[in-house]
Amino acid sequence: MNNKKILLADDDRDDRDLIREMLEHFDPKAEIVCLQTGQEIFGYLRKCAAATLPDIIMLDYSMPLMNAAEVLELLHQEQLYPNIPKVVWSTSAAPEHVSRCMASGAVAYFSKPVTAAELSAIAMKILELCPQRVNISQDVQENTSDYAGR
Repeated sequence: MNNKKILLADDDRDDRDLIREMLEHFDPKAEIVCLQTGQEIFGYLRKCAAATLPDIIMLDYSMPLMNAAEVLELLHQEQLYPNIPKVVWSTSAAPEHVSRCMASGAVAYFSKPVTAAELSAIAMKILELCPQRVNISQDVQENTSDYAGR
């Protein structure tokens, strides 16, 4: 089994650092890639080989150039990476922001926490939402050996 890979986009360095540290606290082997804007997500994803795509994409709602809803809408419209869960966290709990993100493919929307306990709960939920990674080369080898005996 490989480690979880989390793609985190948030323009606020303090918020990025807080959630990254909490995620690493609960899963020290997790690989967390931090970006500052929604636009950077597309460049990053285009460069990833299929086996190195993130297990989950975490977006701050309010980022410059492209907010989380716009990123999600573009990913949804283009049907890019439909199997990667996407979550949003934000200082805004405005119903229109939540519904827009959920309608565009987010699996969860979190209000940014004000306490360590709330941050812990969000980090644990993010890690729970990460699908289990499998070793693709091992998977291919096992499936190939099944056919060799036929």
